[in-house]
Amino acid sequence: MASFPSEILKYFSSLIEKETAIQYTSTNGHLLENRLRDVAKTWGYADIEAFWKEVQTRGLRSVERDMVLDLATNNETSFFRDPEVFDFFRNEFIPKSTSANSIVKIWCAATSTGQEPYSLMMTLAQLKDLGIVRNYDLLATDFSDRVLKQAQAGIYSQLEVHRGLPAPMLVRFFDQVMESGSTLPKFKAKADLFRNVTFRRQNLIEPWANQGPFDIIFCRNVLIYQDVESKKRVIARLASVLVPGGYLVLGGAESLLGLSADFDMQIYGKACVYKLKSQLKTSP
Repeated sequence: MASFPSEILKYFSSLIEKETAIQYTSTNGHLLENRLRDVAKTWGYADIEAFWKEVQTRGLRSVERDMVLDLATNNETSFFRDPEVFDFFRNEFIPKSTSANSIVKIWCAATSTGQEPYSLMMTLAQLKDLGIVRNYDLLATDFSDRVLKQAQAGIYSQLEVHRGLPAPMLVRFFDQVMESGSTLPKFKAKADLFRNVTFRRQNLIEPWANQGPFDIIFCRNVLIYQDVESKKRVIARLASVLVPGGYLVLGGAESLLGLSADFDMQIYGKACVYKLKSQLKTSP
């Protein structure tokens, strides 16, 4: 149970669920408490209660609201997170995709700070060395402007690159840079990794811009935080922008069981992926 008053949890959790479909309850309220503490500190309040009292008096300012919603999202990520997923992409999906003259359309629907799309782009570059060449377009989206800014810059700390990124890949695909005021180097993705990649803000529960159809969609560790009906709506919409036979890749703790009959579950090594059935789909 969260240690801060239930009315504070209810107010902010309702706001977050309405805007993002992410749920905070008494079971994970401590996470929201920690994030609200950061918001309060940023705006100069002694604690959450002081921030809450001010909000009750004059309402929640738009900049405060945006920060609450931003910090409510879970942006935990790393390079090549869940390696079995990238094994599937490298050894199964790309080699068996359409002819080299076609464009493989990829969507990373919760890109966070960019490690997932950059991992995919590095994989494509390595396959090219082996003679497996595919033209591709990669769309990388996220709800948070803050994490998208880092993803677009492609700049990572030593700690970030040491989480999952093999040393040979670091040397090949990143340049060491120094930022003003820092004594520690950072690492910037080389220009080749940005080719054919578009970064865009996108809330999965809001109307989508015209996009797709995609051959594969990565939407990992997003649905786990939503209620059943929100999950069903998002999955139906994802299906509507996949080509027949396209793939949906979820997080390791996520499943389509009881949520959608539009996909067939397939196992490749240790990776579980979902292949869209070929029947005509209905719009969500």
